[in-house]
Amino acid sequence: MKKILLAAVLLSVVLAASVIAVPVQGGGNNNPNKLWGAQTYLLNILGKKLDWNGDPSYESTDRRTMFVPEDANAADALWEATDNYEHLPEDPKVWVTQGSGFAVMDPNMFDDGECNLTIGAGRYEVYFVALGKPGATATIEGWLFNVTAGEYLLSLGSVTVSHNKKPDWKSGTGIFYLDQSEAGPLLAALGMTWAELLEALDYPPEATRIWIFDLIIWLQTATGYEYAYLWKLIGGCKHIQVRFYKVG
Repeated sequence: MKKILLAAVLLSVVLAASVIAVPVQGGGNNNPNKLWGAQTYLLNILGKKLDWNGDPSYESTDRRTMFVPEDANAADALWEATDNYEHLPEDPKVWVTQGSGFAVMDPNMFDDGECNLTIGAGRYEVYFVALGKPGATATIEGWLFNVTAGEYLLSLGSVTVSHNKKPDWKSGTGIFYLDQSEAGPLLAALGMTWAELLEALDYPPEATRIWIFDLIIWLQTATGYEYAYLWKLIGGCKHIQVRFYKVG
């Protein structure tokens, strides 16, 4: 009964609360390798037309490429109209999990509306850039998702990239963290303060943000429900590159 009540309260509070998207920083001629050195992992997200029917290999253990709709908004409308996919949410999305090493577990969004990325252990600075012909724009939103209830719970902000004459890297590290301003609906539902949540997670009292995968592990134990982290794609580009730099 307590688990059901918590889920209901959490959902009602989140729906009633306004979601705060934390802006990310960026600027031209700002290759993150200058700040962090060589990347730990590089991911290429390639945009294709909606009728693309390629068959990417699922056998490679060092795959670093995903295939997604070039126009995610059109794909979203089509998938909602046809209702062909079993996995919720139907939005074009990338499930992101954390394991012992990096791997693209599912590179093809065209067969079921989703891809799957596993990142390595530790914490990372993460940067996004749109490459190719100028003009197109894509937004990647980070979300905490309640798998058990099939509901979006909390936005962790977003990062927007556009094709420009020169690569314009954007920091997307913030979409991997929950900060105090974003945590309000969750704290209200749990009946906790930020300080109490930090203590429960064994974080130092001065911490200003929480790594999303630490939060998911704790939430699943505390509530008995399954939670996940995902990127929701809006708009689209021919080529989005993502670089991960291990920092902890």
